[in-house]
Amino acid sequence: MVTDVQITAGTATEVVTLAKAKKHLRIEASFVDEDDLIQDYIDAAVVMAEDYISGHIADKNMIIKSTGFENPLVFEVFPVKSITSITYFEEGFEDEKTLDASEYVLNSETLKRFAIRYKNTLPNVQDRFDAVTVTINIGMETIAKPIAQAVMLIVADMYERREDRVETLSTASKSLLRPYKKF
Repeated sequence: MVTDVQITAGTATEVVTLAKAKKHLRIEASFVDEDDLIQDYIDAAVVMAEDYISGHIADKNMIIKSTGFENPLVFEVFPVKSITSITYFEEGFEDEKTLDASEYVLNSETLKRFAIRYKNTLPNVQDRFDAVTVTINIGMETIAKPIAQAVMLIVADMYERREDRVETLSTASKSLLRPYKKF
């Protein structure tokens, strides 16, 4: 039984660099007074874009903990890059072990639904909530230019209009992101 699912930051993936955002905003590179604010806008814009497309743009790790091996282990996330590792605490041993990659296969069932299937007999695991930990690398391999442009439009909107408003994503941003939206 799955006991915990977490999404953690992966390697630093810049969807839009601070320098590019400043250029888009027509701010001189030498003006650094608002760099932290603009970086916050970039980070928030990426989250807004991810929410809109119902997927992950930036590199992240999805960590699934369970009380044992589930065969198949079915999960929904988009997009999946690879299985980083499957570790487990074998019954009768103290140290955590890593399951060899040749012992399992990752199958795509739909655009957002995946399954890990184990090939052979699996070891018995200790009775604990985190007996098996599956780490999956998620996010886009390359950031498509329309996604980066949508993020820059969202950043510009946040920078220019710092108050609350009804419309959160502009029509142009939605149009740029729509082809990447997964239902």
